[in-house]
Amino acid sequence: MENIIQGTFDTQITSHDWGCGTAKMFLHFDQPLDCFGKEDITVTEHKMTTDFTKIPEFPIIEVRLPRTVLDAYLVNEKGEKTADPSKEGVIELDVTPSEGSPLLFSMHTQFNTWSKPYELIVKLTEGHHVTGNGETIDALEIDPVEKGHVTEADAMKRNRFAATDGVAYDYVSYEPAGGSDRLVVWLHGLGEGGVKETDPYVTSIANKVVSLISKKFQDTVGKANVLVPQCPTYWMDTDGTGTSLAGGRIKADNTSFYMNSLVELIQAYQKEHHIVKTVVCGCSNGGFMTLLLGMDHPELMDGIVPICEAVPYTSITEKQFANVKDMPMYFVYSEDDNVVDPSLHEVPTLERLAEEGAEHVYISTTKHVVDTSGRFKDKDGNPHLYSGHWSWIYFFNNECDADGYKAWDFIRDCLK
Repeated sequence: MENIIQGTFDTQITSHDWGCGTAKMFLHFDQPLDCFGKEDITVTEHKMTTDFTKIPEFPIIEVRLPRTVLDAYLVNEKGEKTADPSKEGVIELDVTPSEGSPLLFSMHTQFNTWSKPYELIVKLTEGHHVTGNGETIDALEIDPVEKGHVTEADAMKRNRFAATDGVAYDYVSYEPAGGSDRLVVWLHGLGEGGVKETDPYVTSIANKVVSLISKKFQDTVGKANVLVPQCPTYWMDTDGTGTSLAGGRIKADNTSFYMNSLVELIQAYQKEHHIVKTVVCGCSNGGFMTLLLGMDHPELMDGIVPICEAVPYTSITEKQFANVKDMPMYFVYSEDDNVVDPSLHEVPTLERLAEEGAEHVYISTTKHVVDTSGRFKDKDGNPHLYSGHWSWIYFFNNECDADGYKAWDFIRDCLK
């Protein structure tokens, strides 16, 4: 008779510059193991993904991919490594731009959603053996579906808001210990919207929005609440149906179906938490909405950070320029953005703001968006090159630089 150990697991999902990934598995065995090492096991990831090699179909396919095991060990009841027999184990997995994401990005919807299915299959390495109670274990039978997961966004509370026009938002928010009367609003890009197989925690980890609740950010800005609403479609949607998105491109103007409802949500949050200062930040679709809020409702906030913003310059009215010209603004973009062309957006908009006499405008630009961690390099040893559209990476790492002025310091000054 085979000697089999069964078990279940939970996971830890971590957020990174390029997205998120499953970094740890916390295993719970039905009987103690005597030992457990990374050479003893293999992990295979079973999920849905987009086949980006087949253009323009971009079919969604089911794949099984090997995961890179960095370490594996037993832990005691406190979660500490132990050399003693235990019913608890940890597997640490590598996470890279191409390995480990539990999310599915569809080229058809342009949304990030939780992959269904998403399984992590744990097996004993061929030729390796582990023991339990001194006896050889022939196989591990671990339920491949996680029982739950933890993320850095768990410190944020999930809630729902229904506006008077019928639009409802799921959102997460963070209130620092001791409270604060300051607020930072984050407006996500296209990929983090939607209502199916998603939630506002996806909005917070698919990009590194969790950096806004980090000690580094909170210490820099002097403590602030953080509000992260999830748009039911996308902020650039003109009628709420999502039909203006086709072929990965959005036919947009200087309006949003979600303007009134989003203003209601922000005002409701401001009232509930007695907010006296607010800064709105956002990237891409969210950069569009950030600038649009500044132009249409400057009374709502004390500063804006539009990142790779997508308001077509030719659609902005004289009134909108007049409304926003006196507001503190910090623009972030990369010159090689091939999704939102700066020559049709930031460049002429900033030129016009200068003509209008805007005095509190700061600009952080780069030629490219590259990995600054030193971890990812090309074959020639140069930093990994990301899409030029991903300039939000610099914002979340506090690496924006407007002649020596950091974006987080700008937020701090607006919240004073």
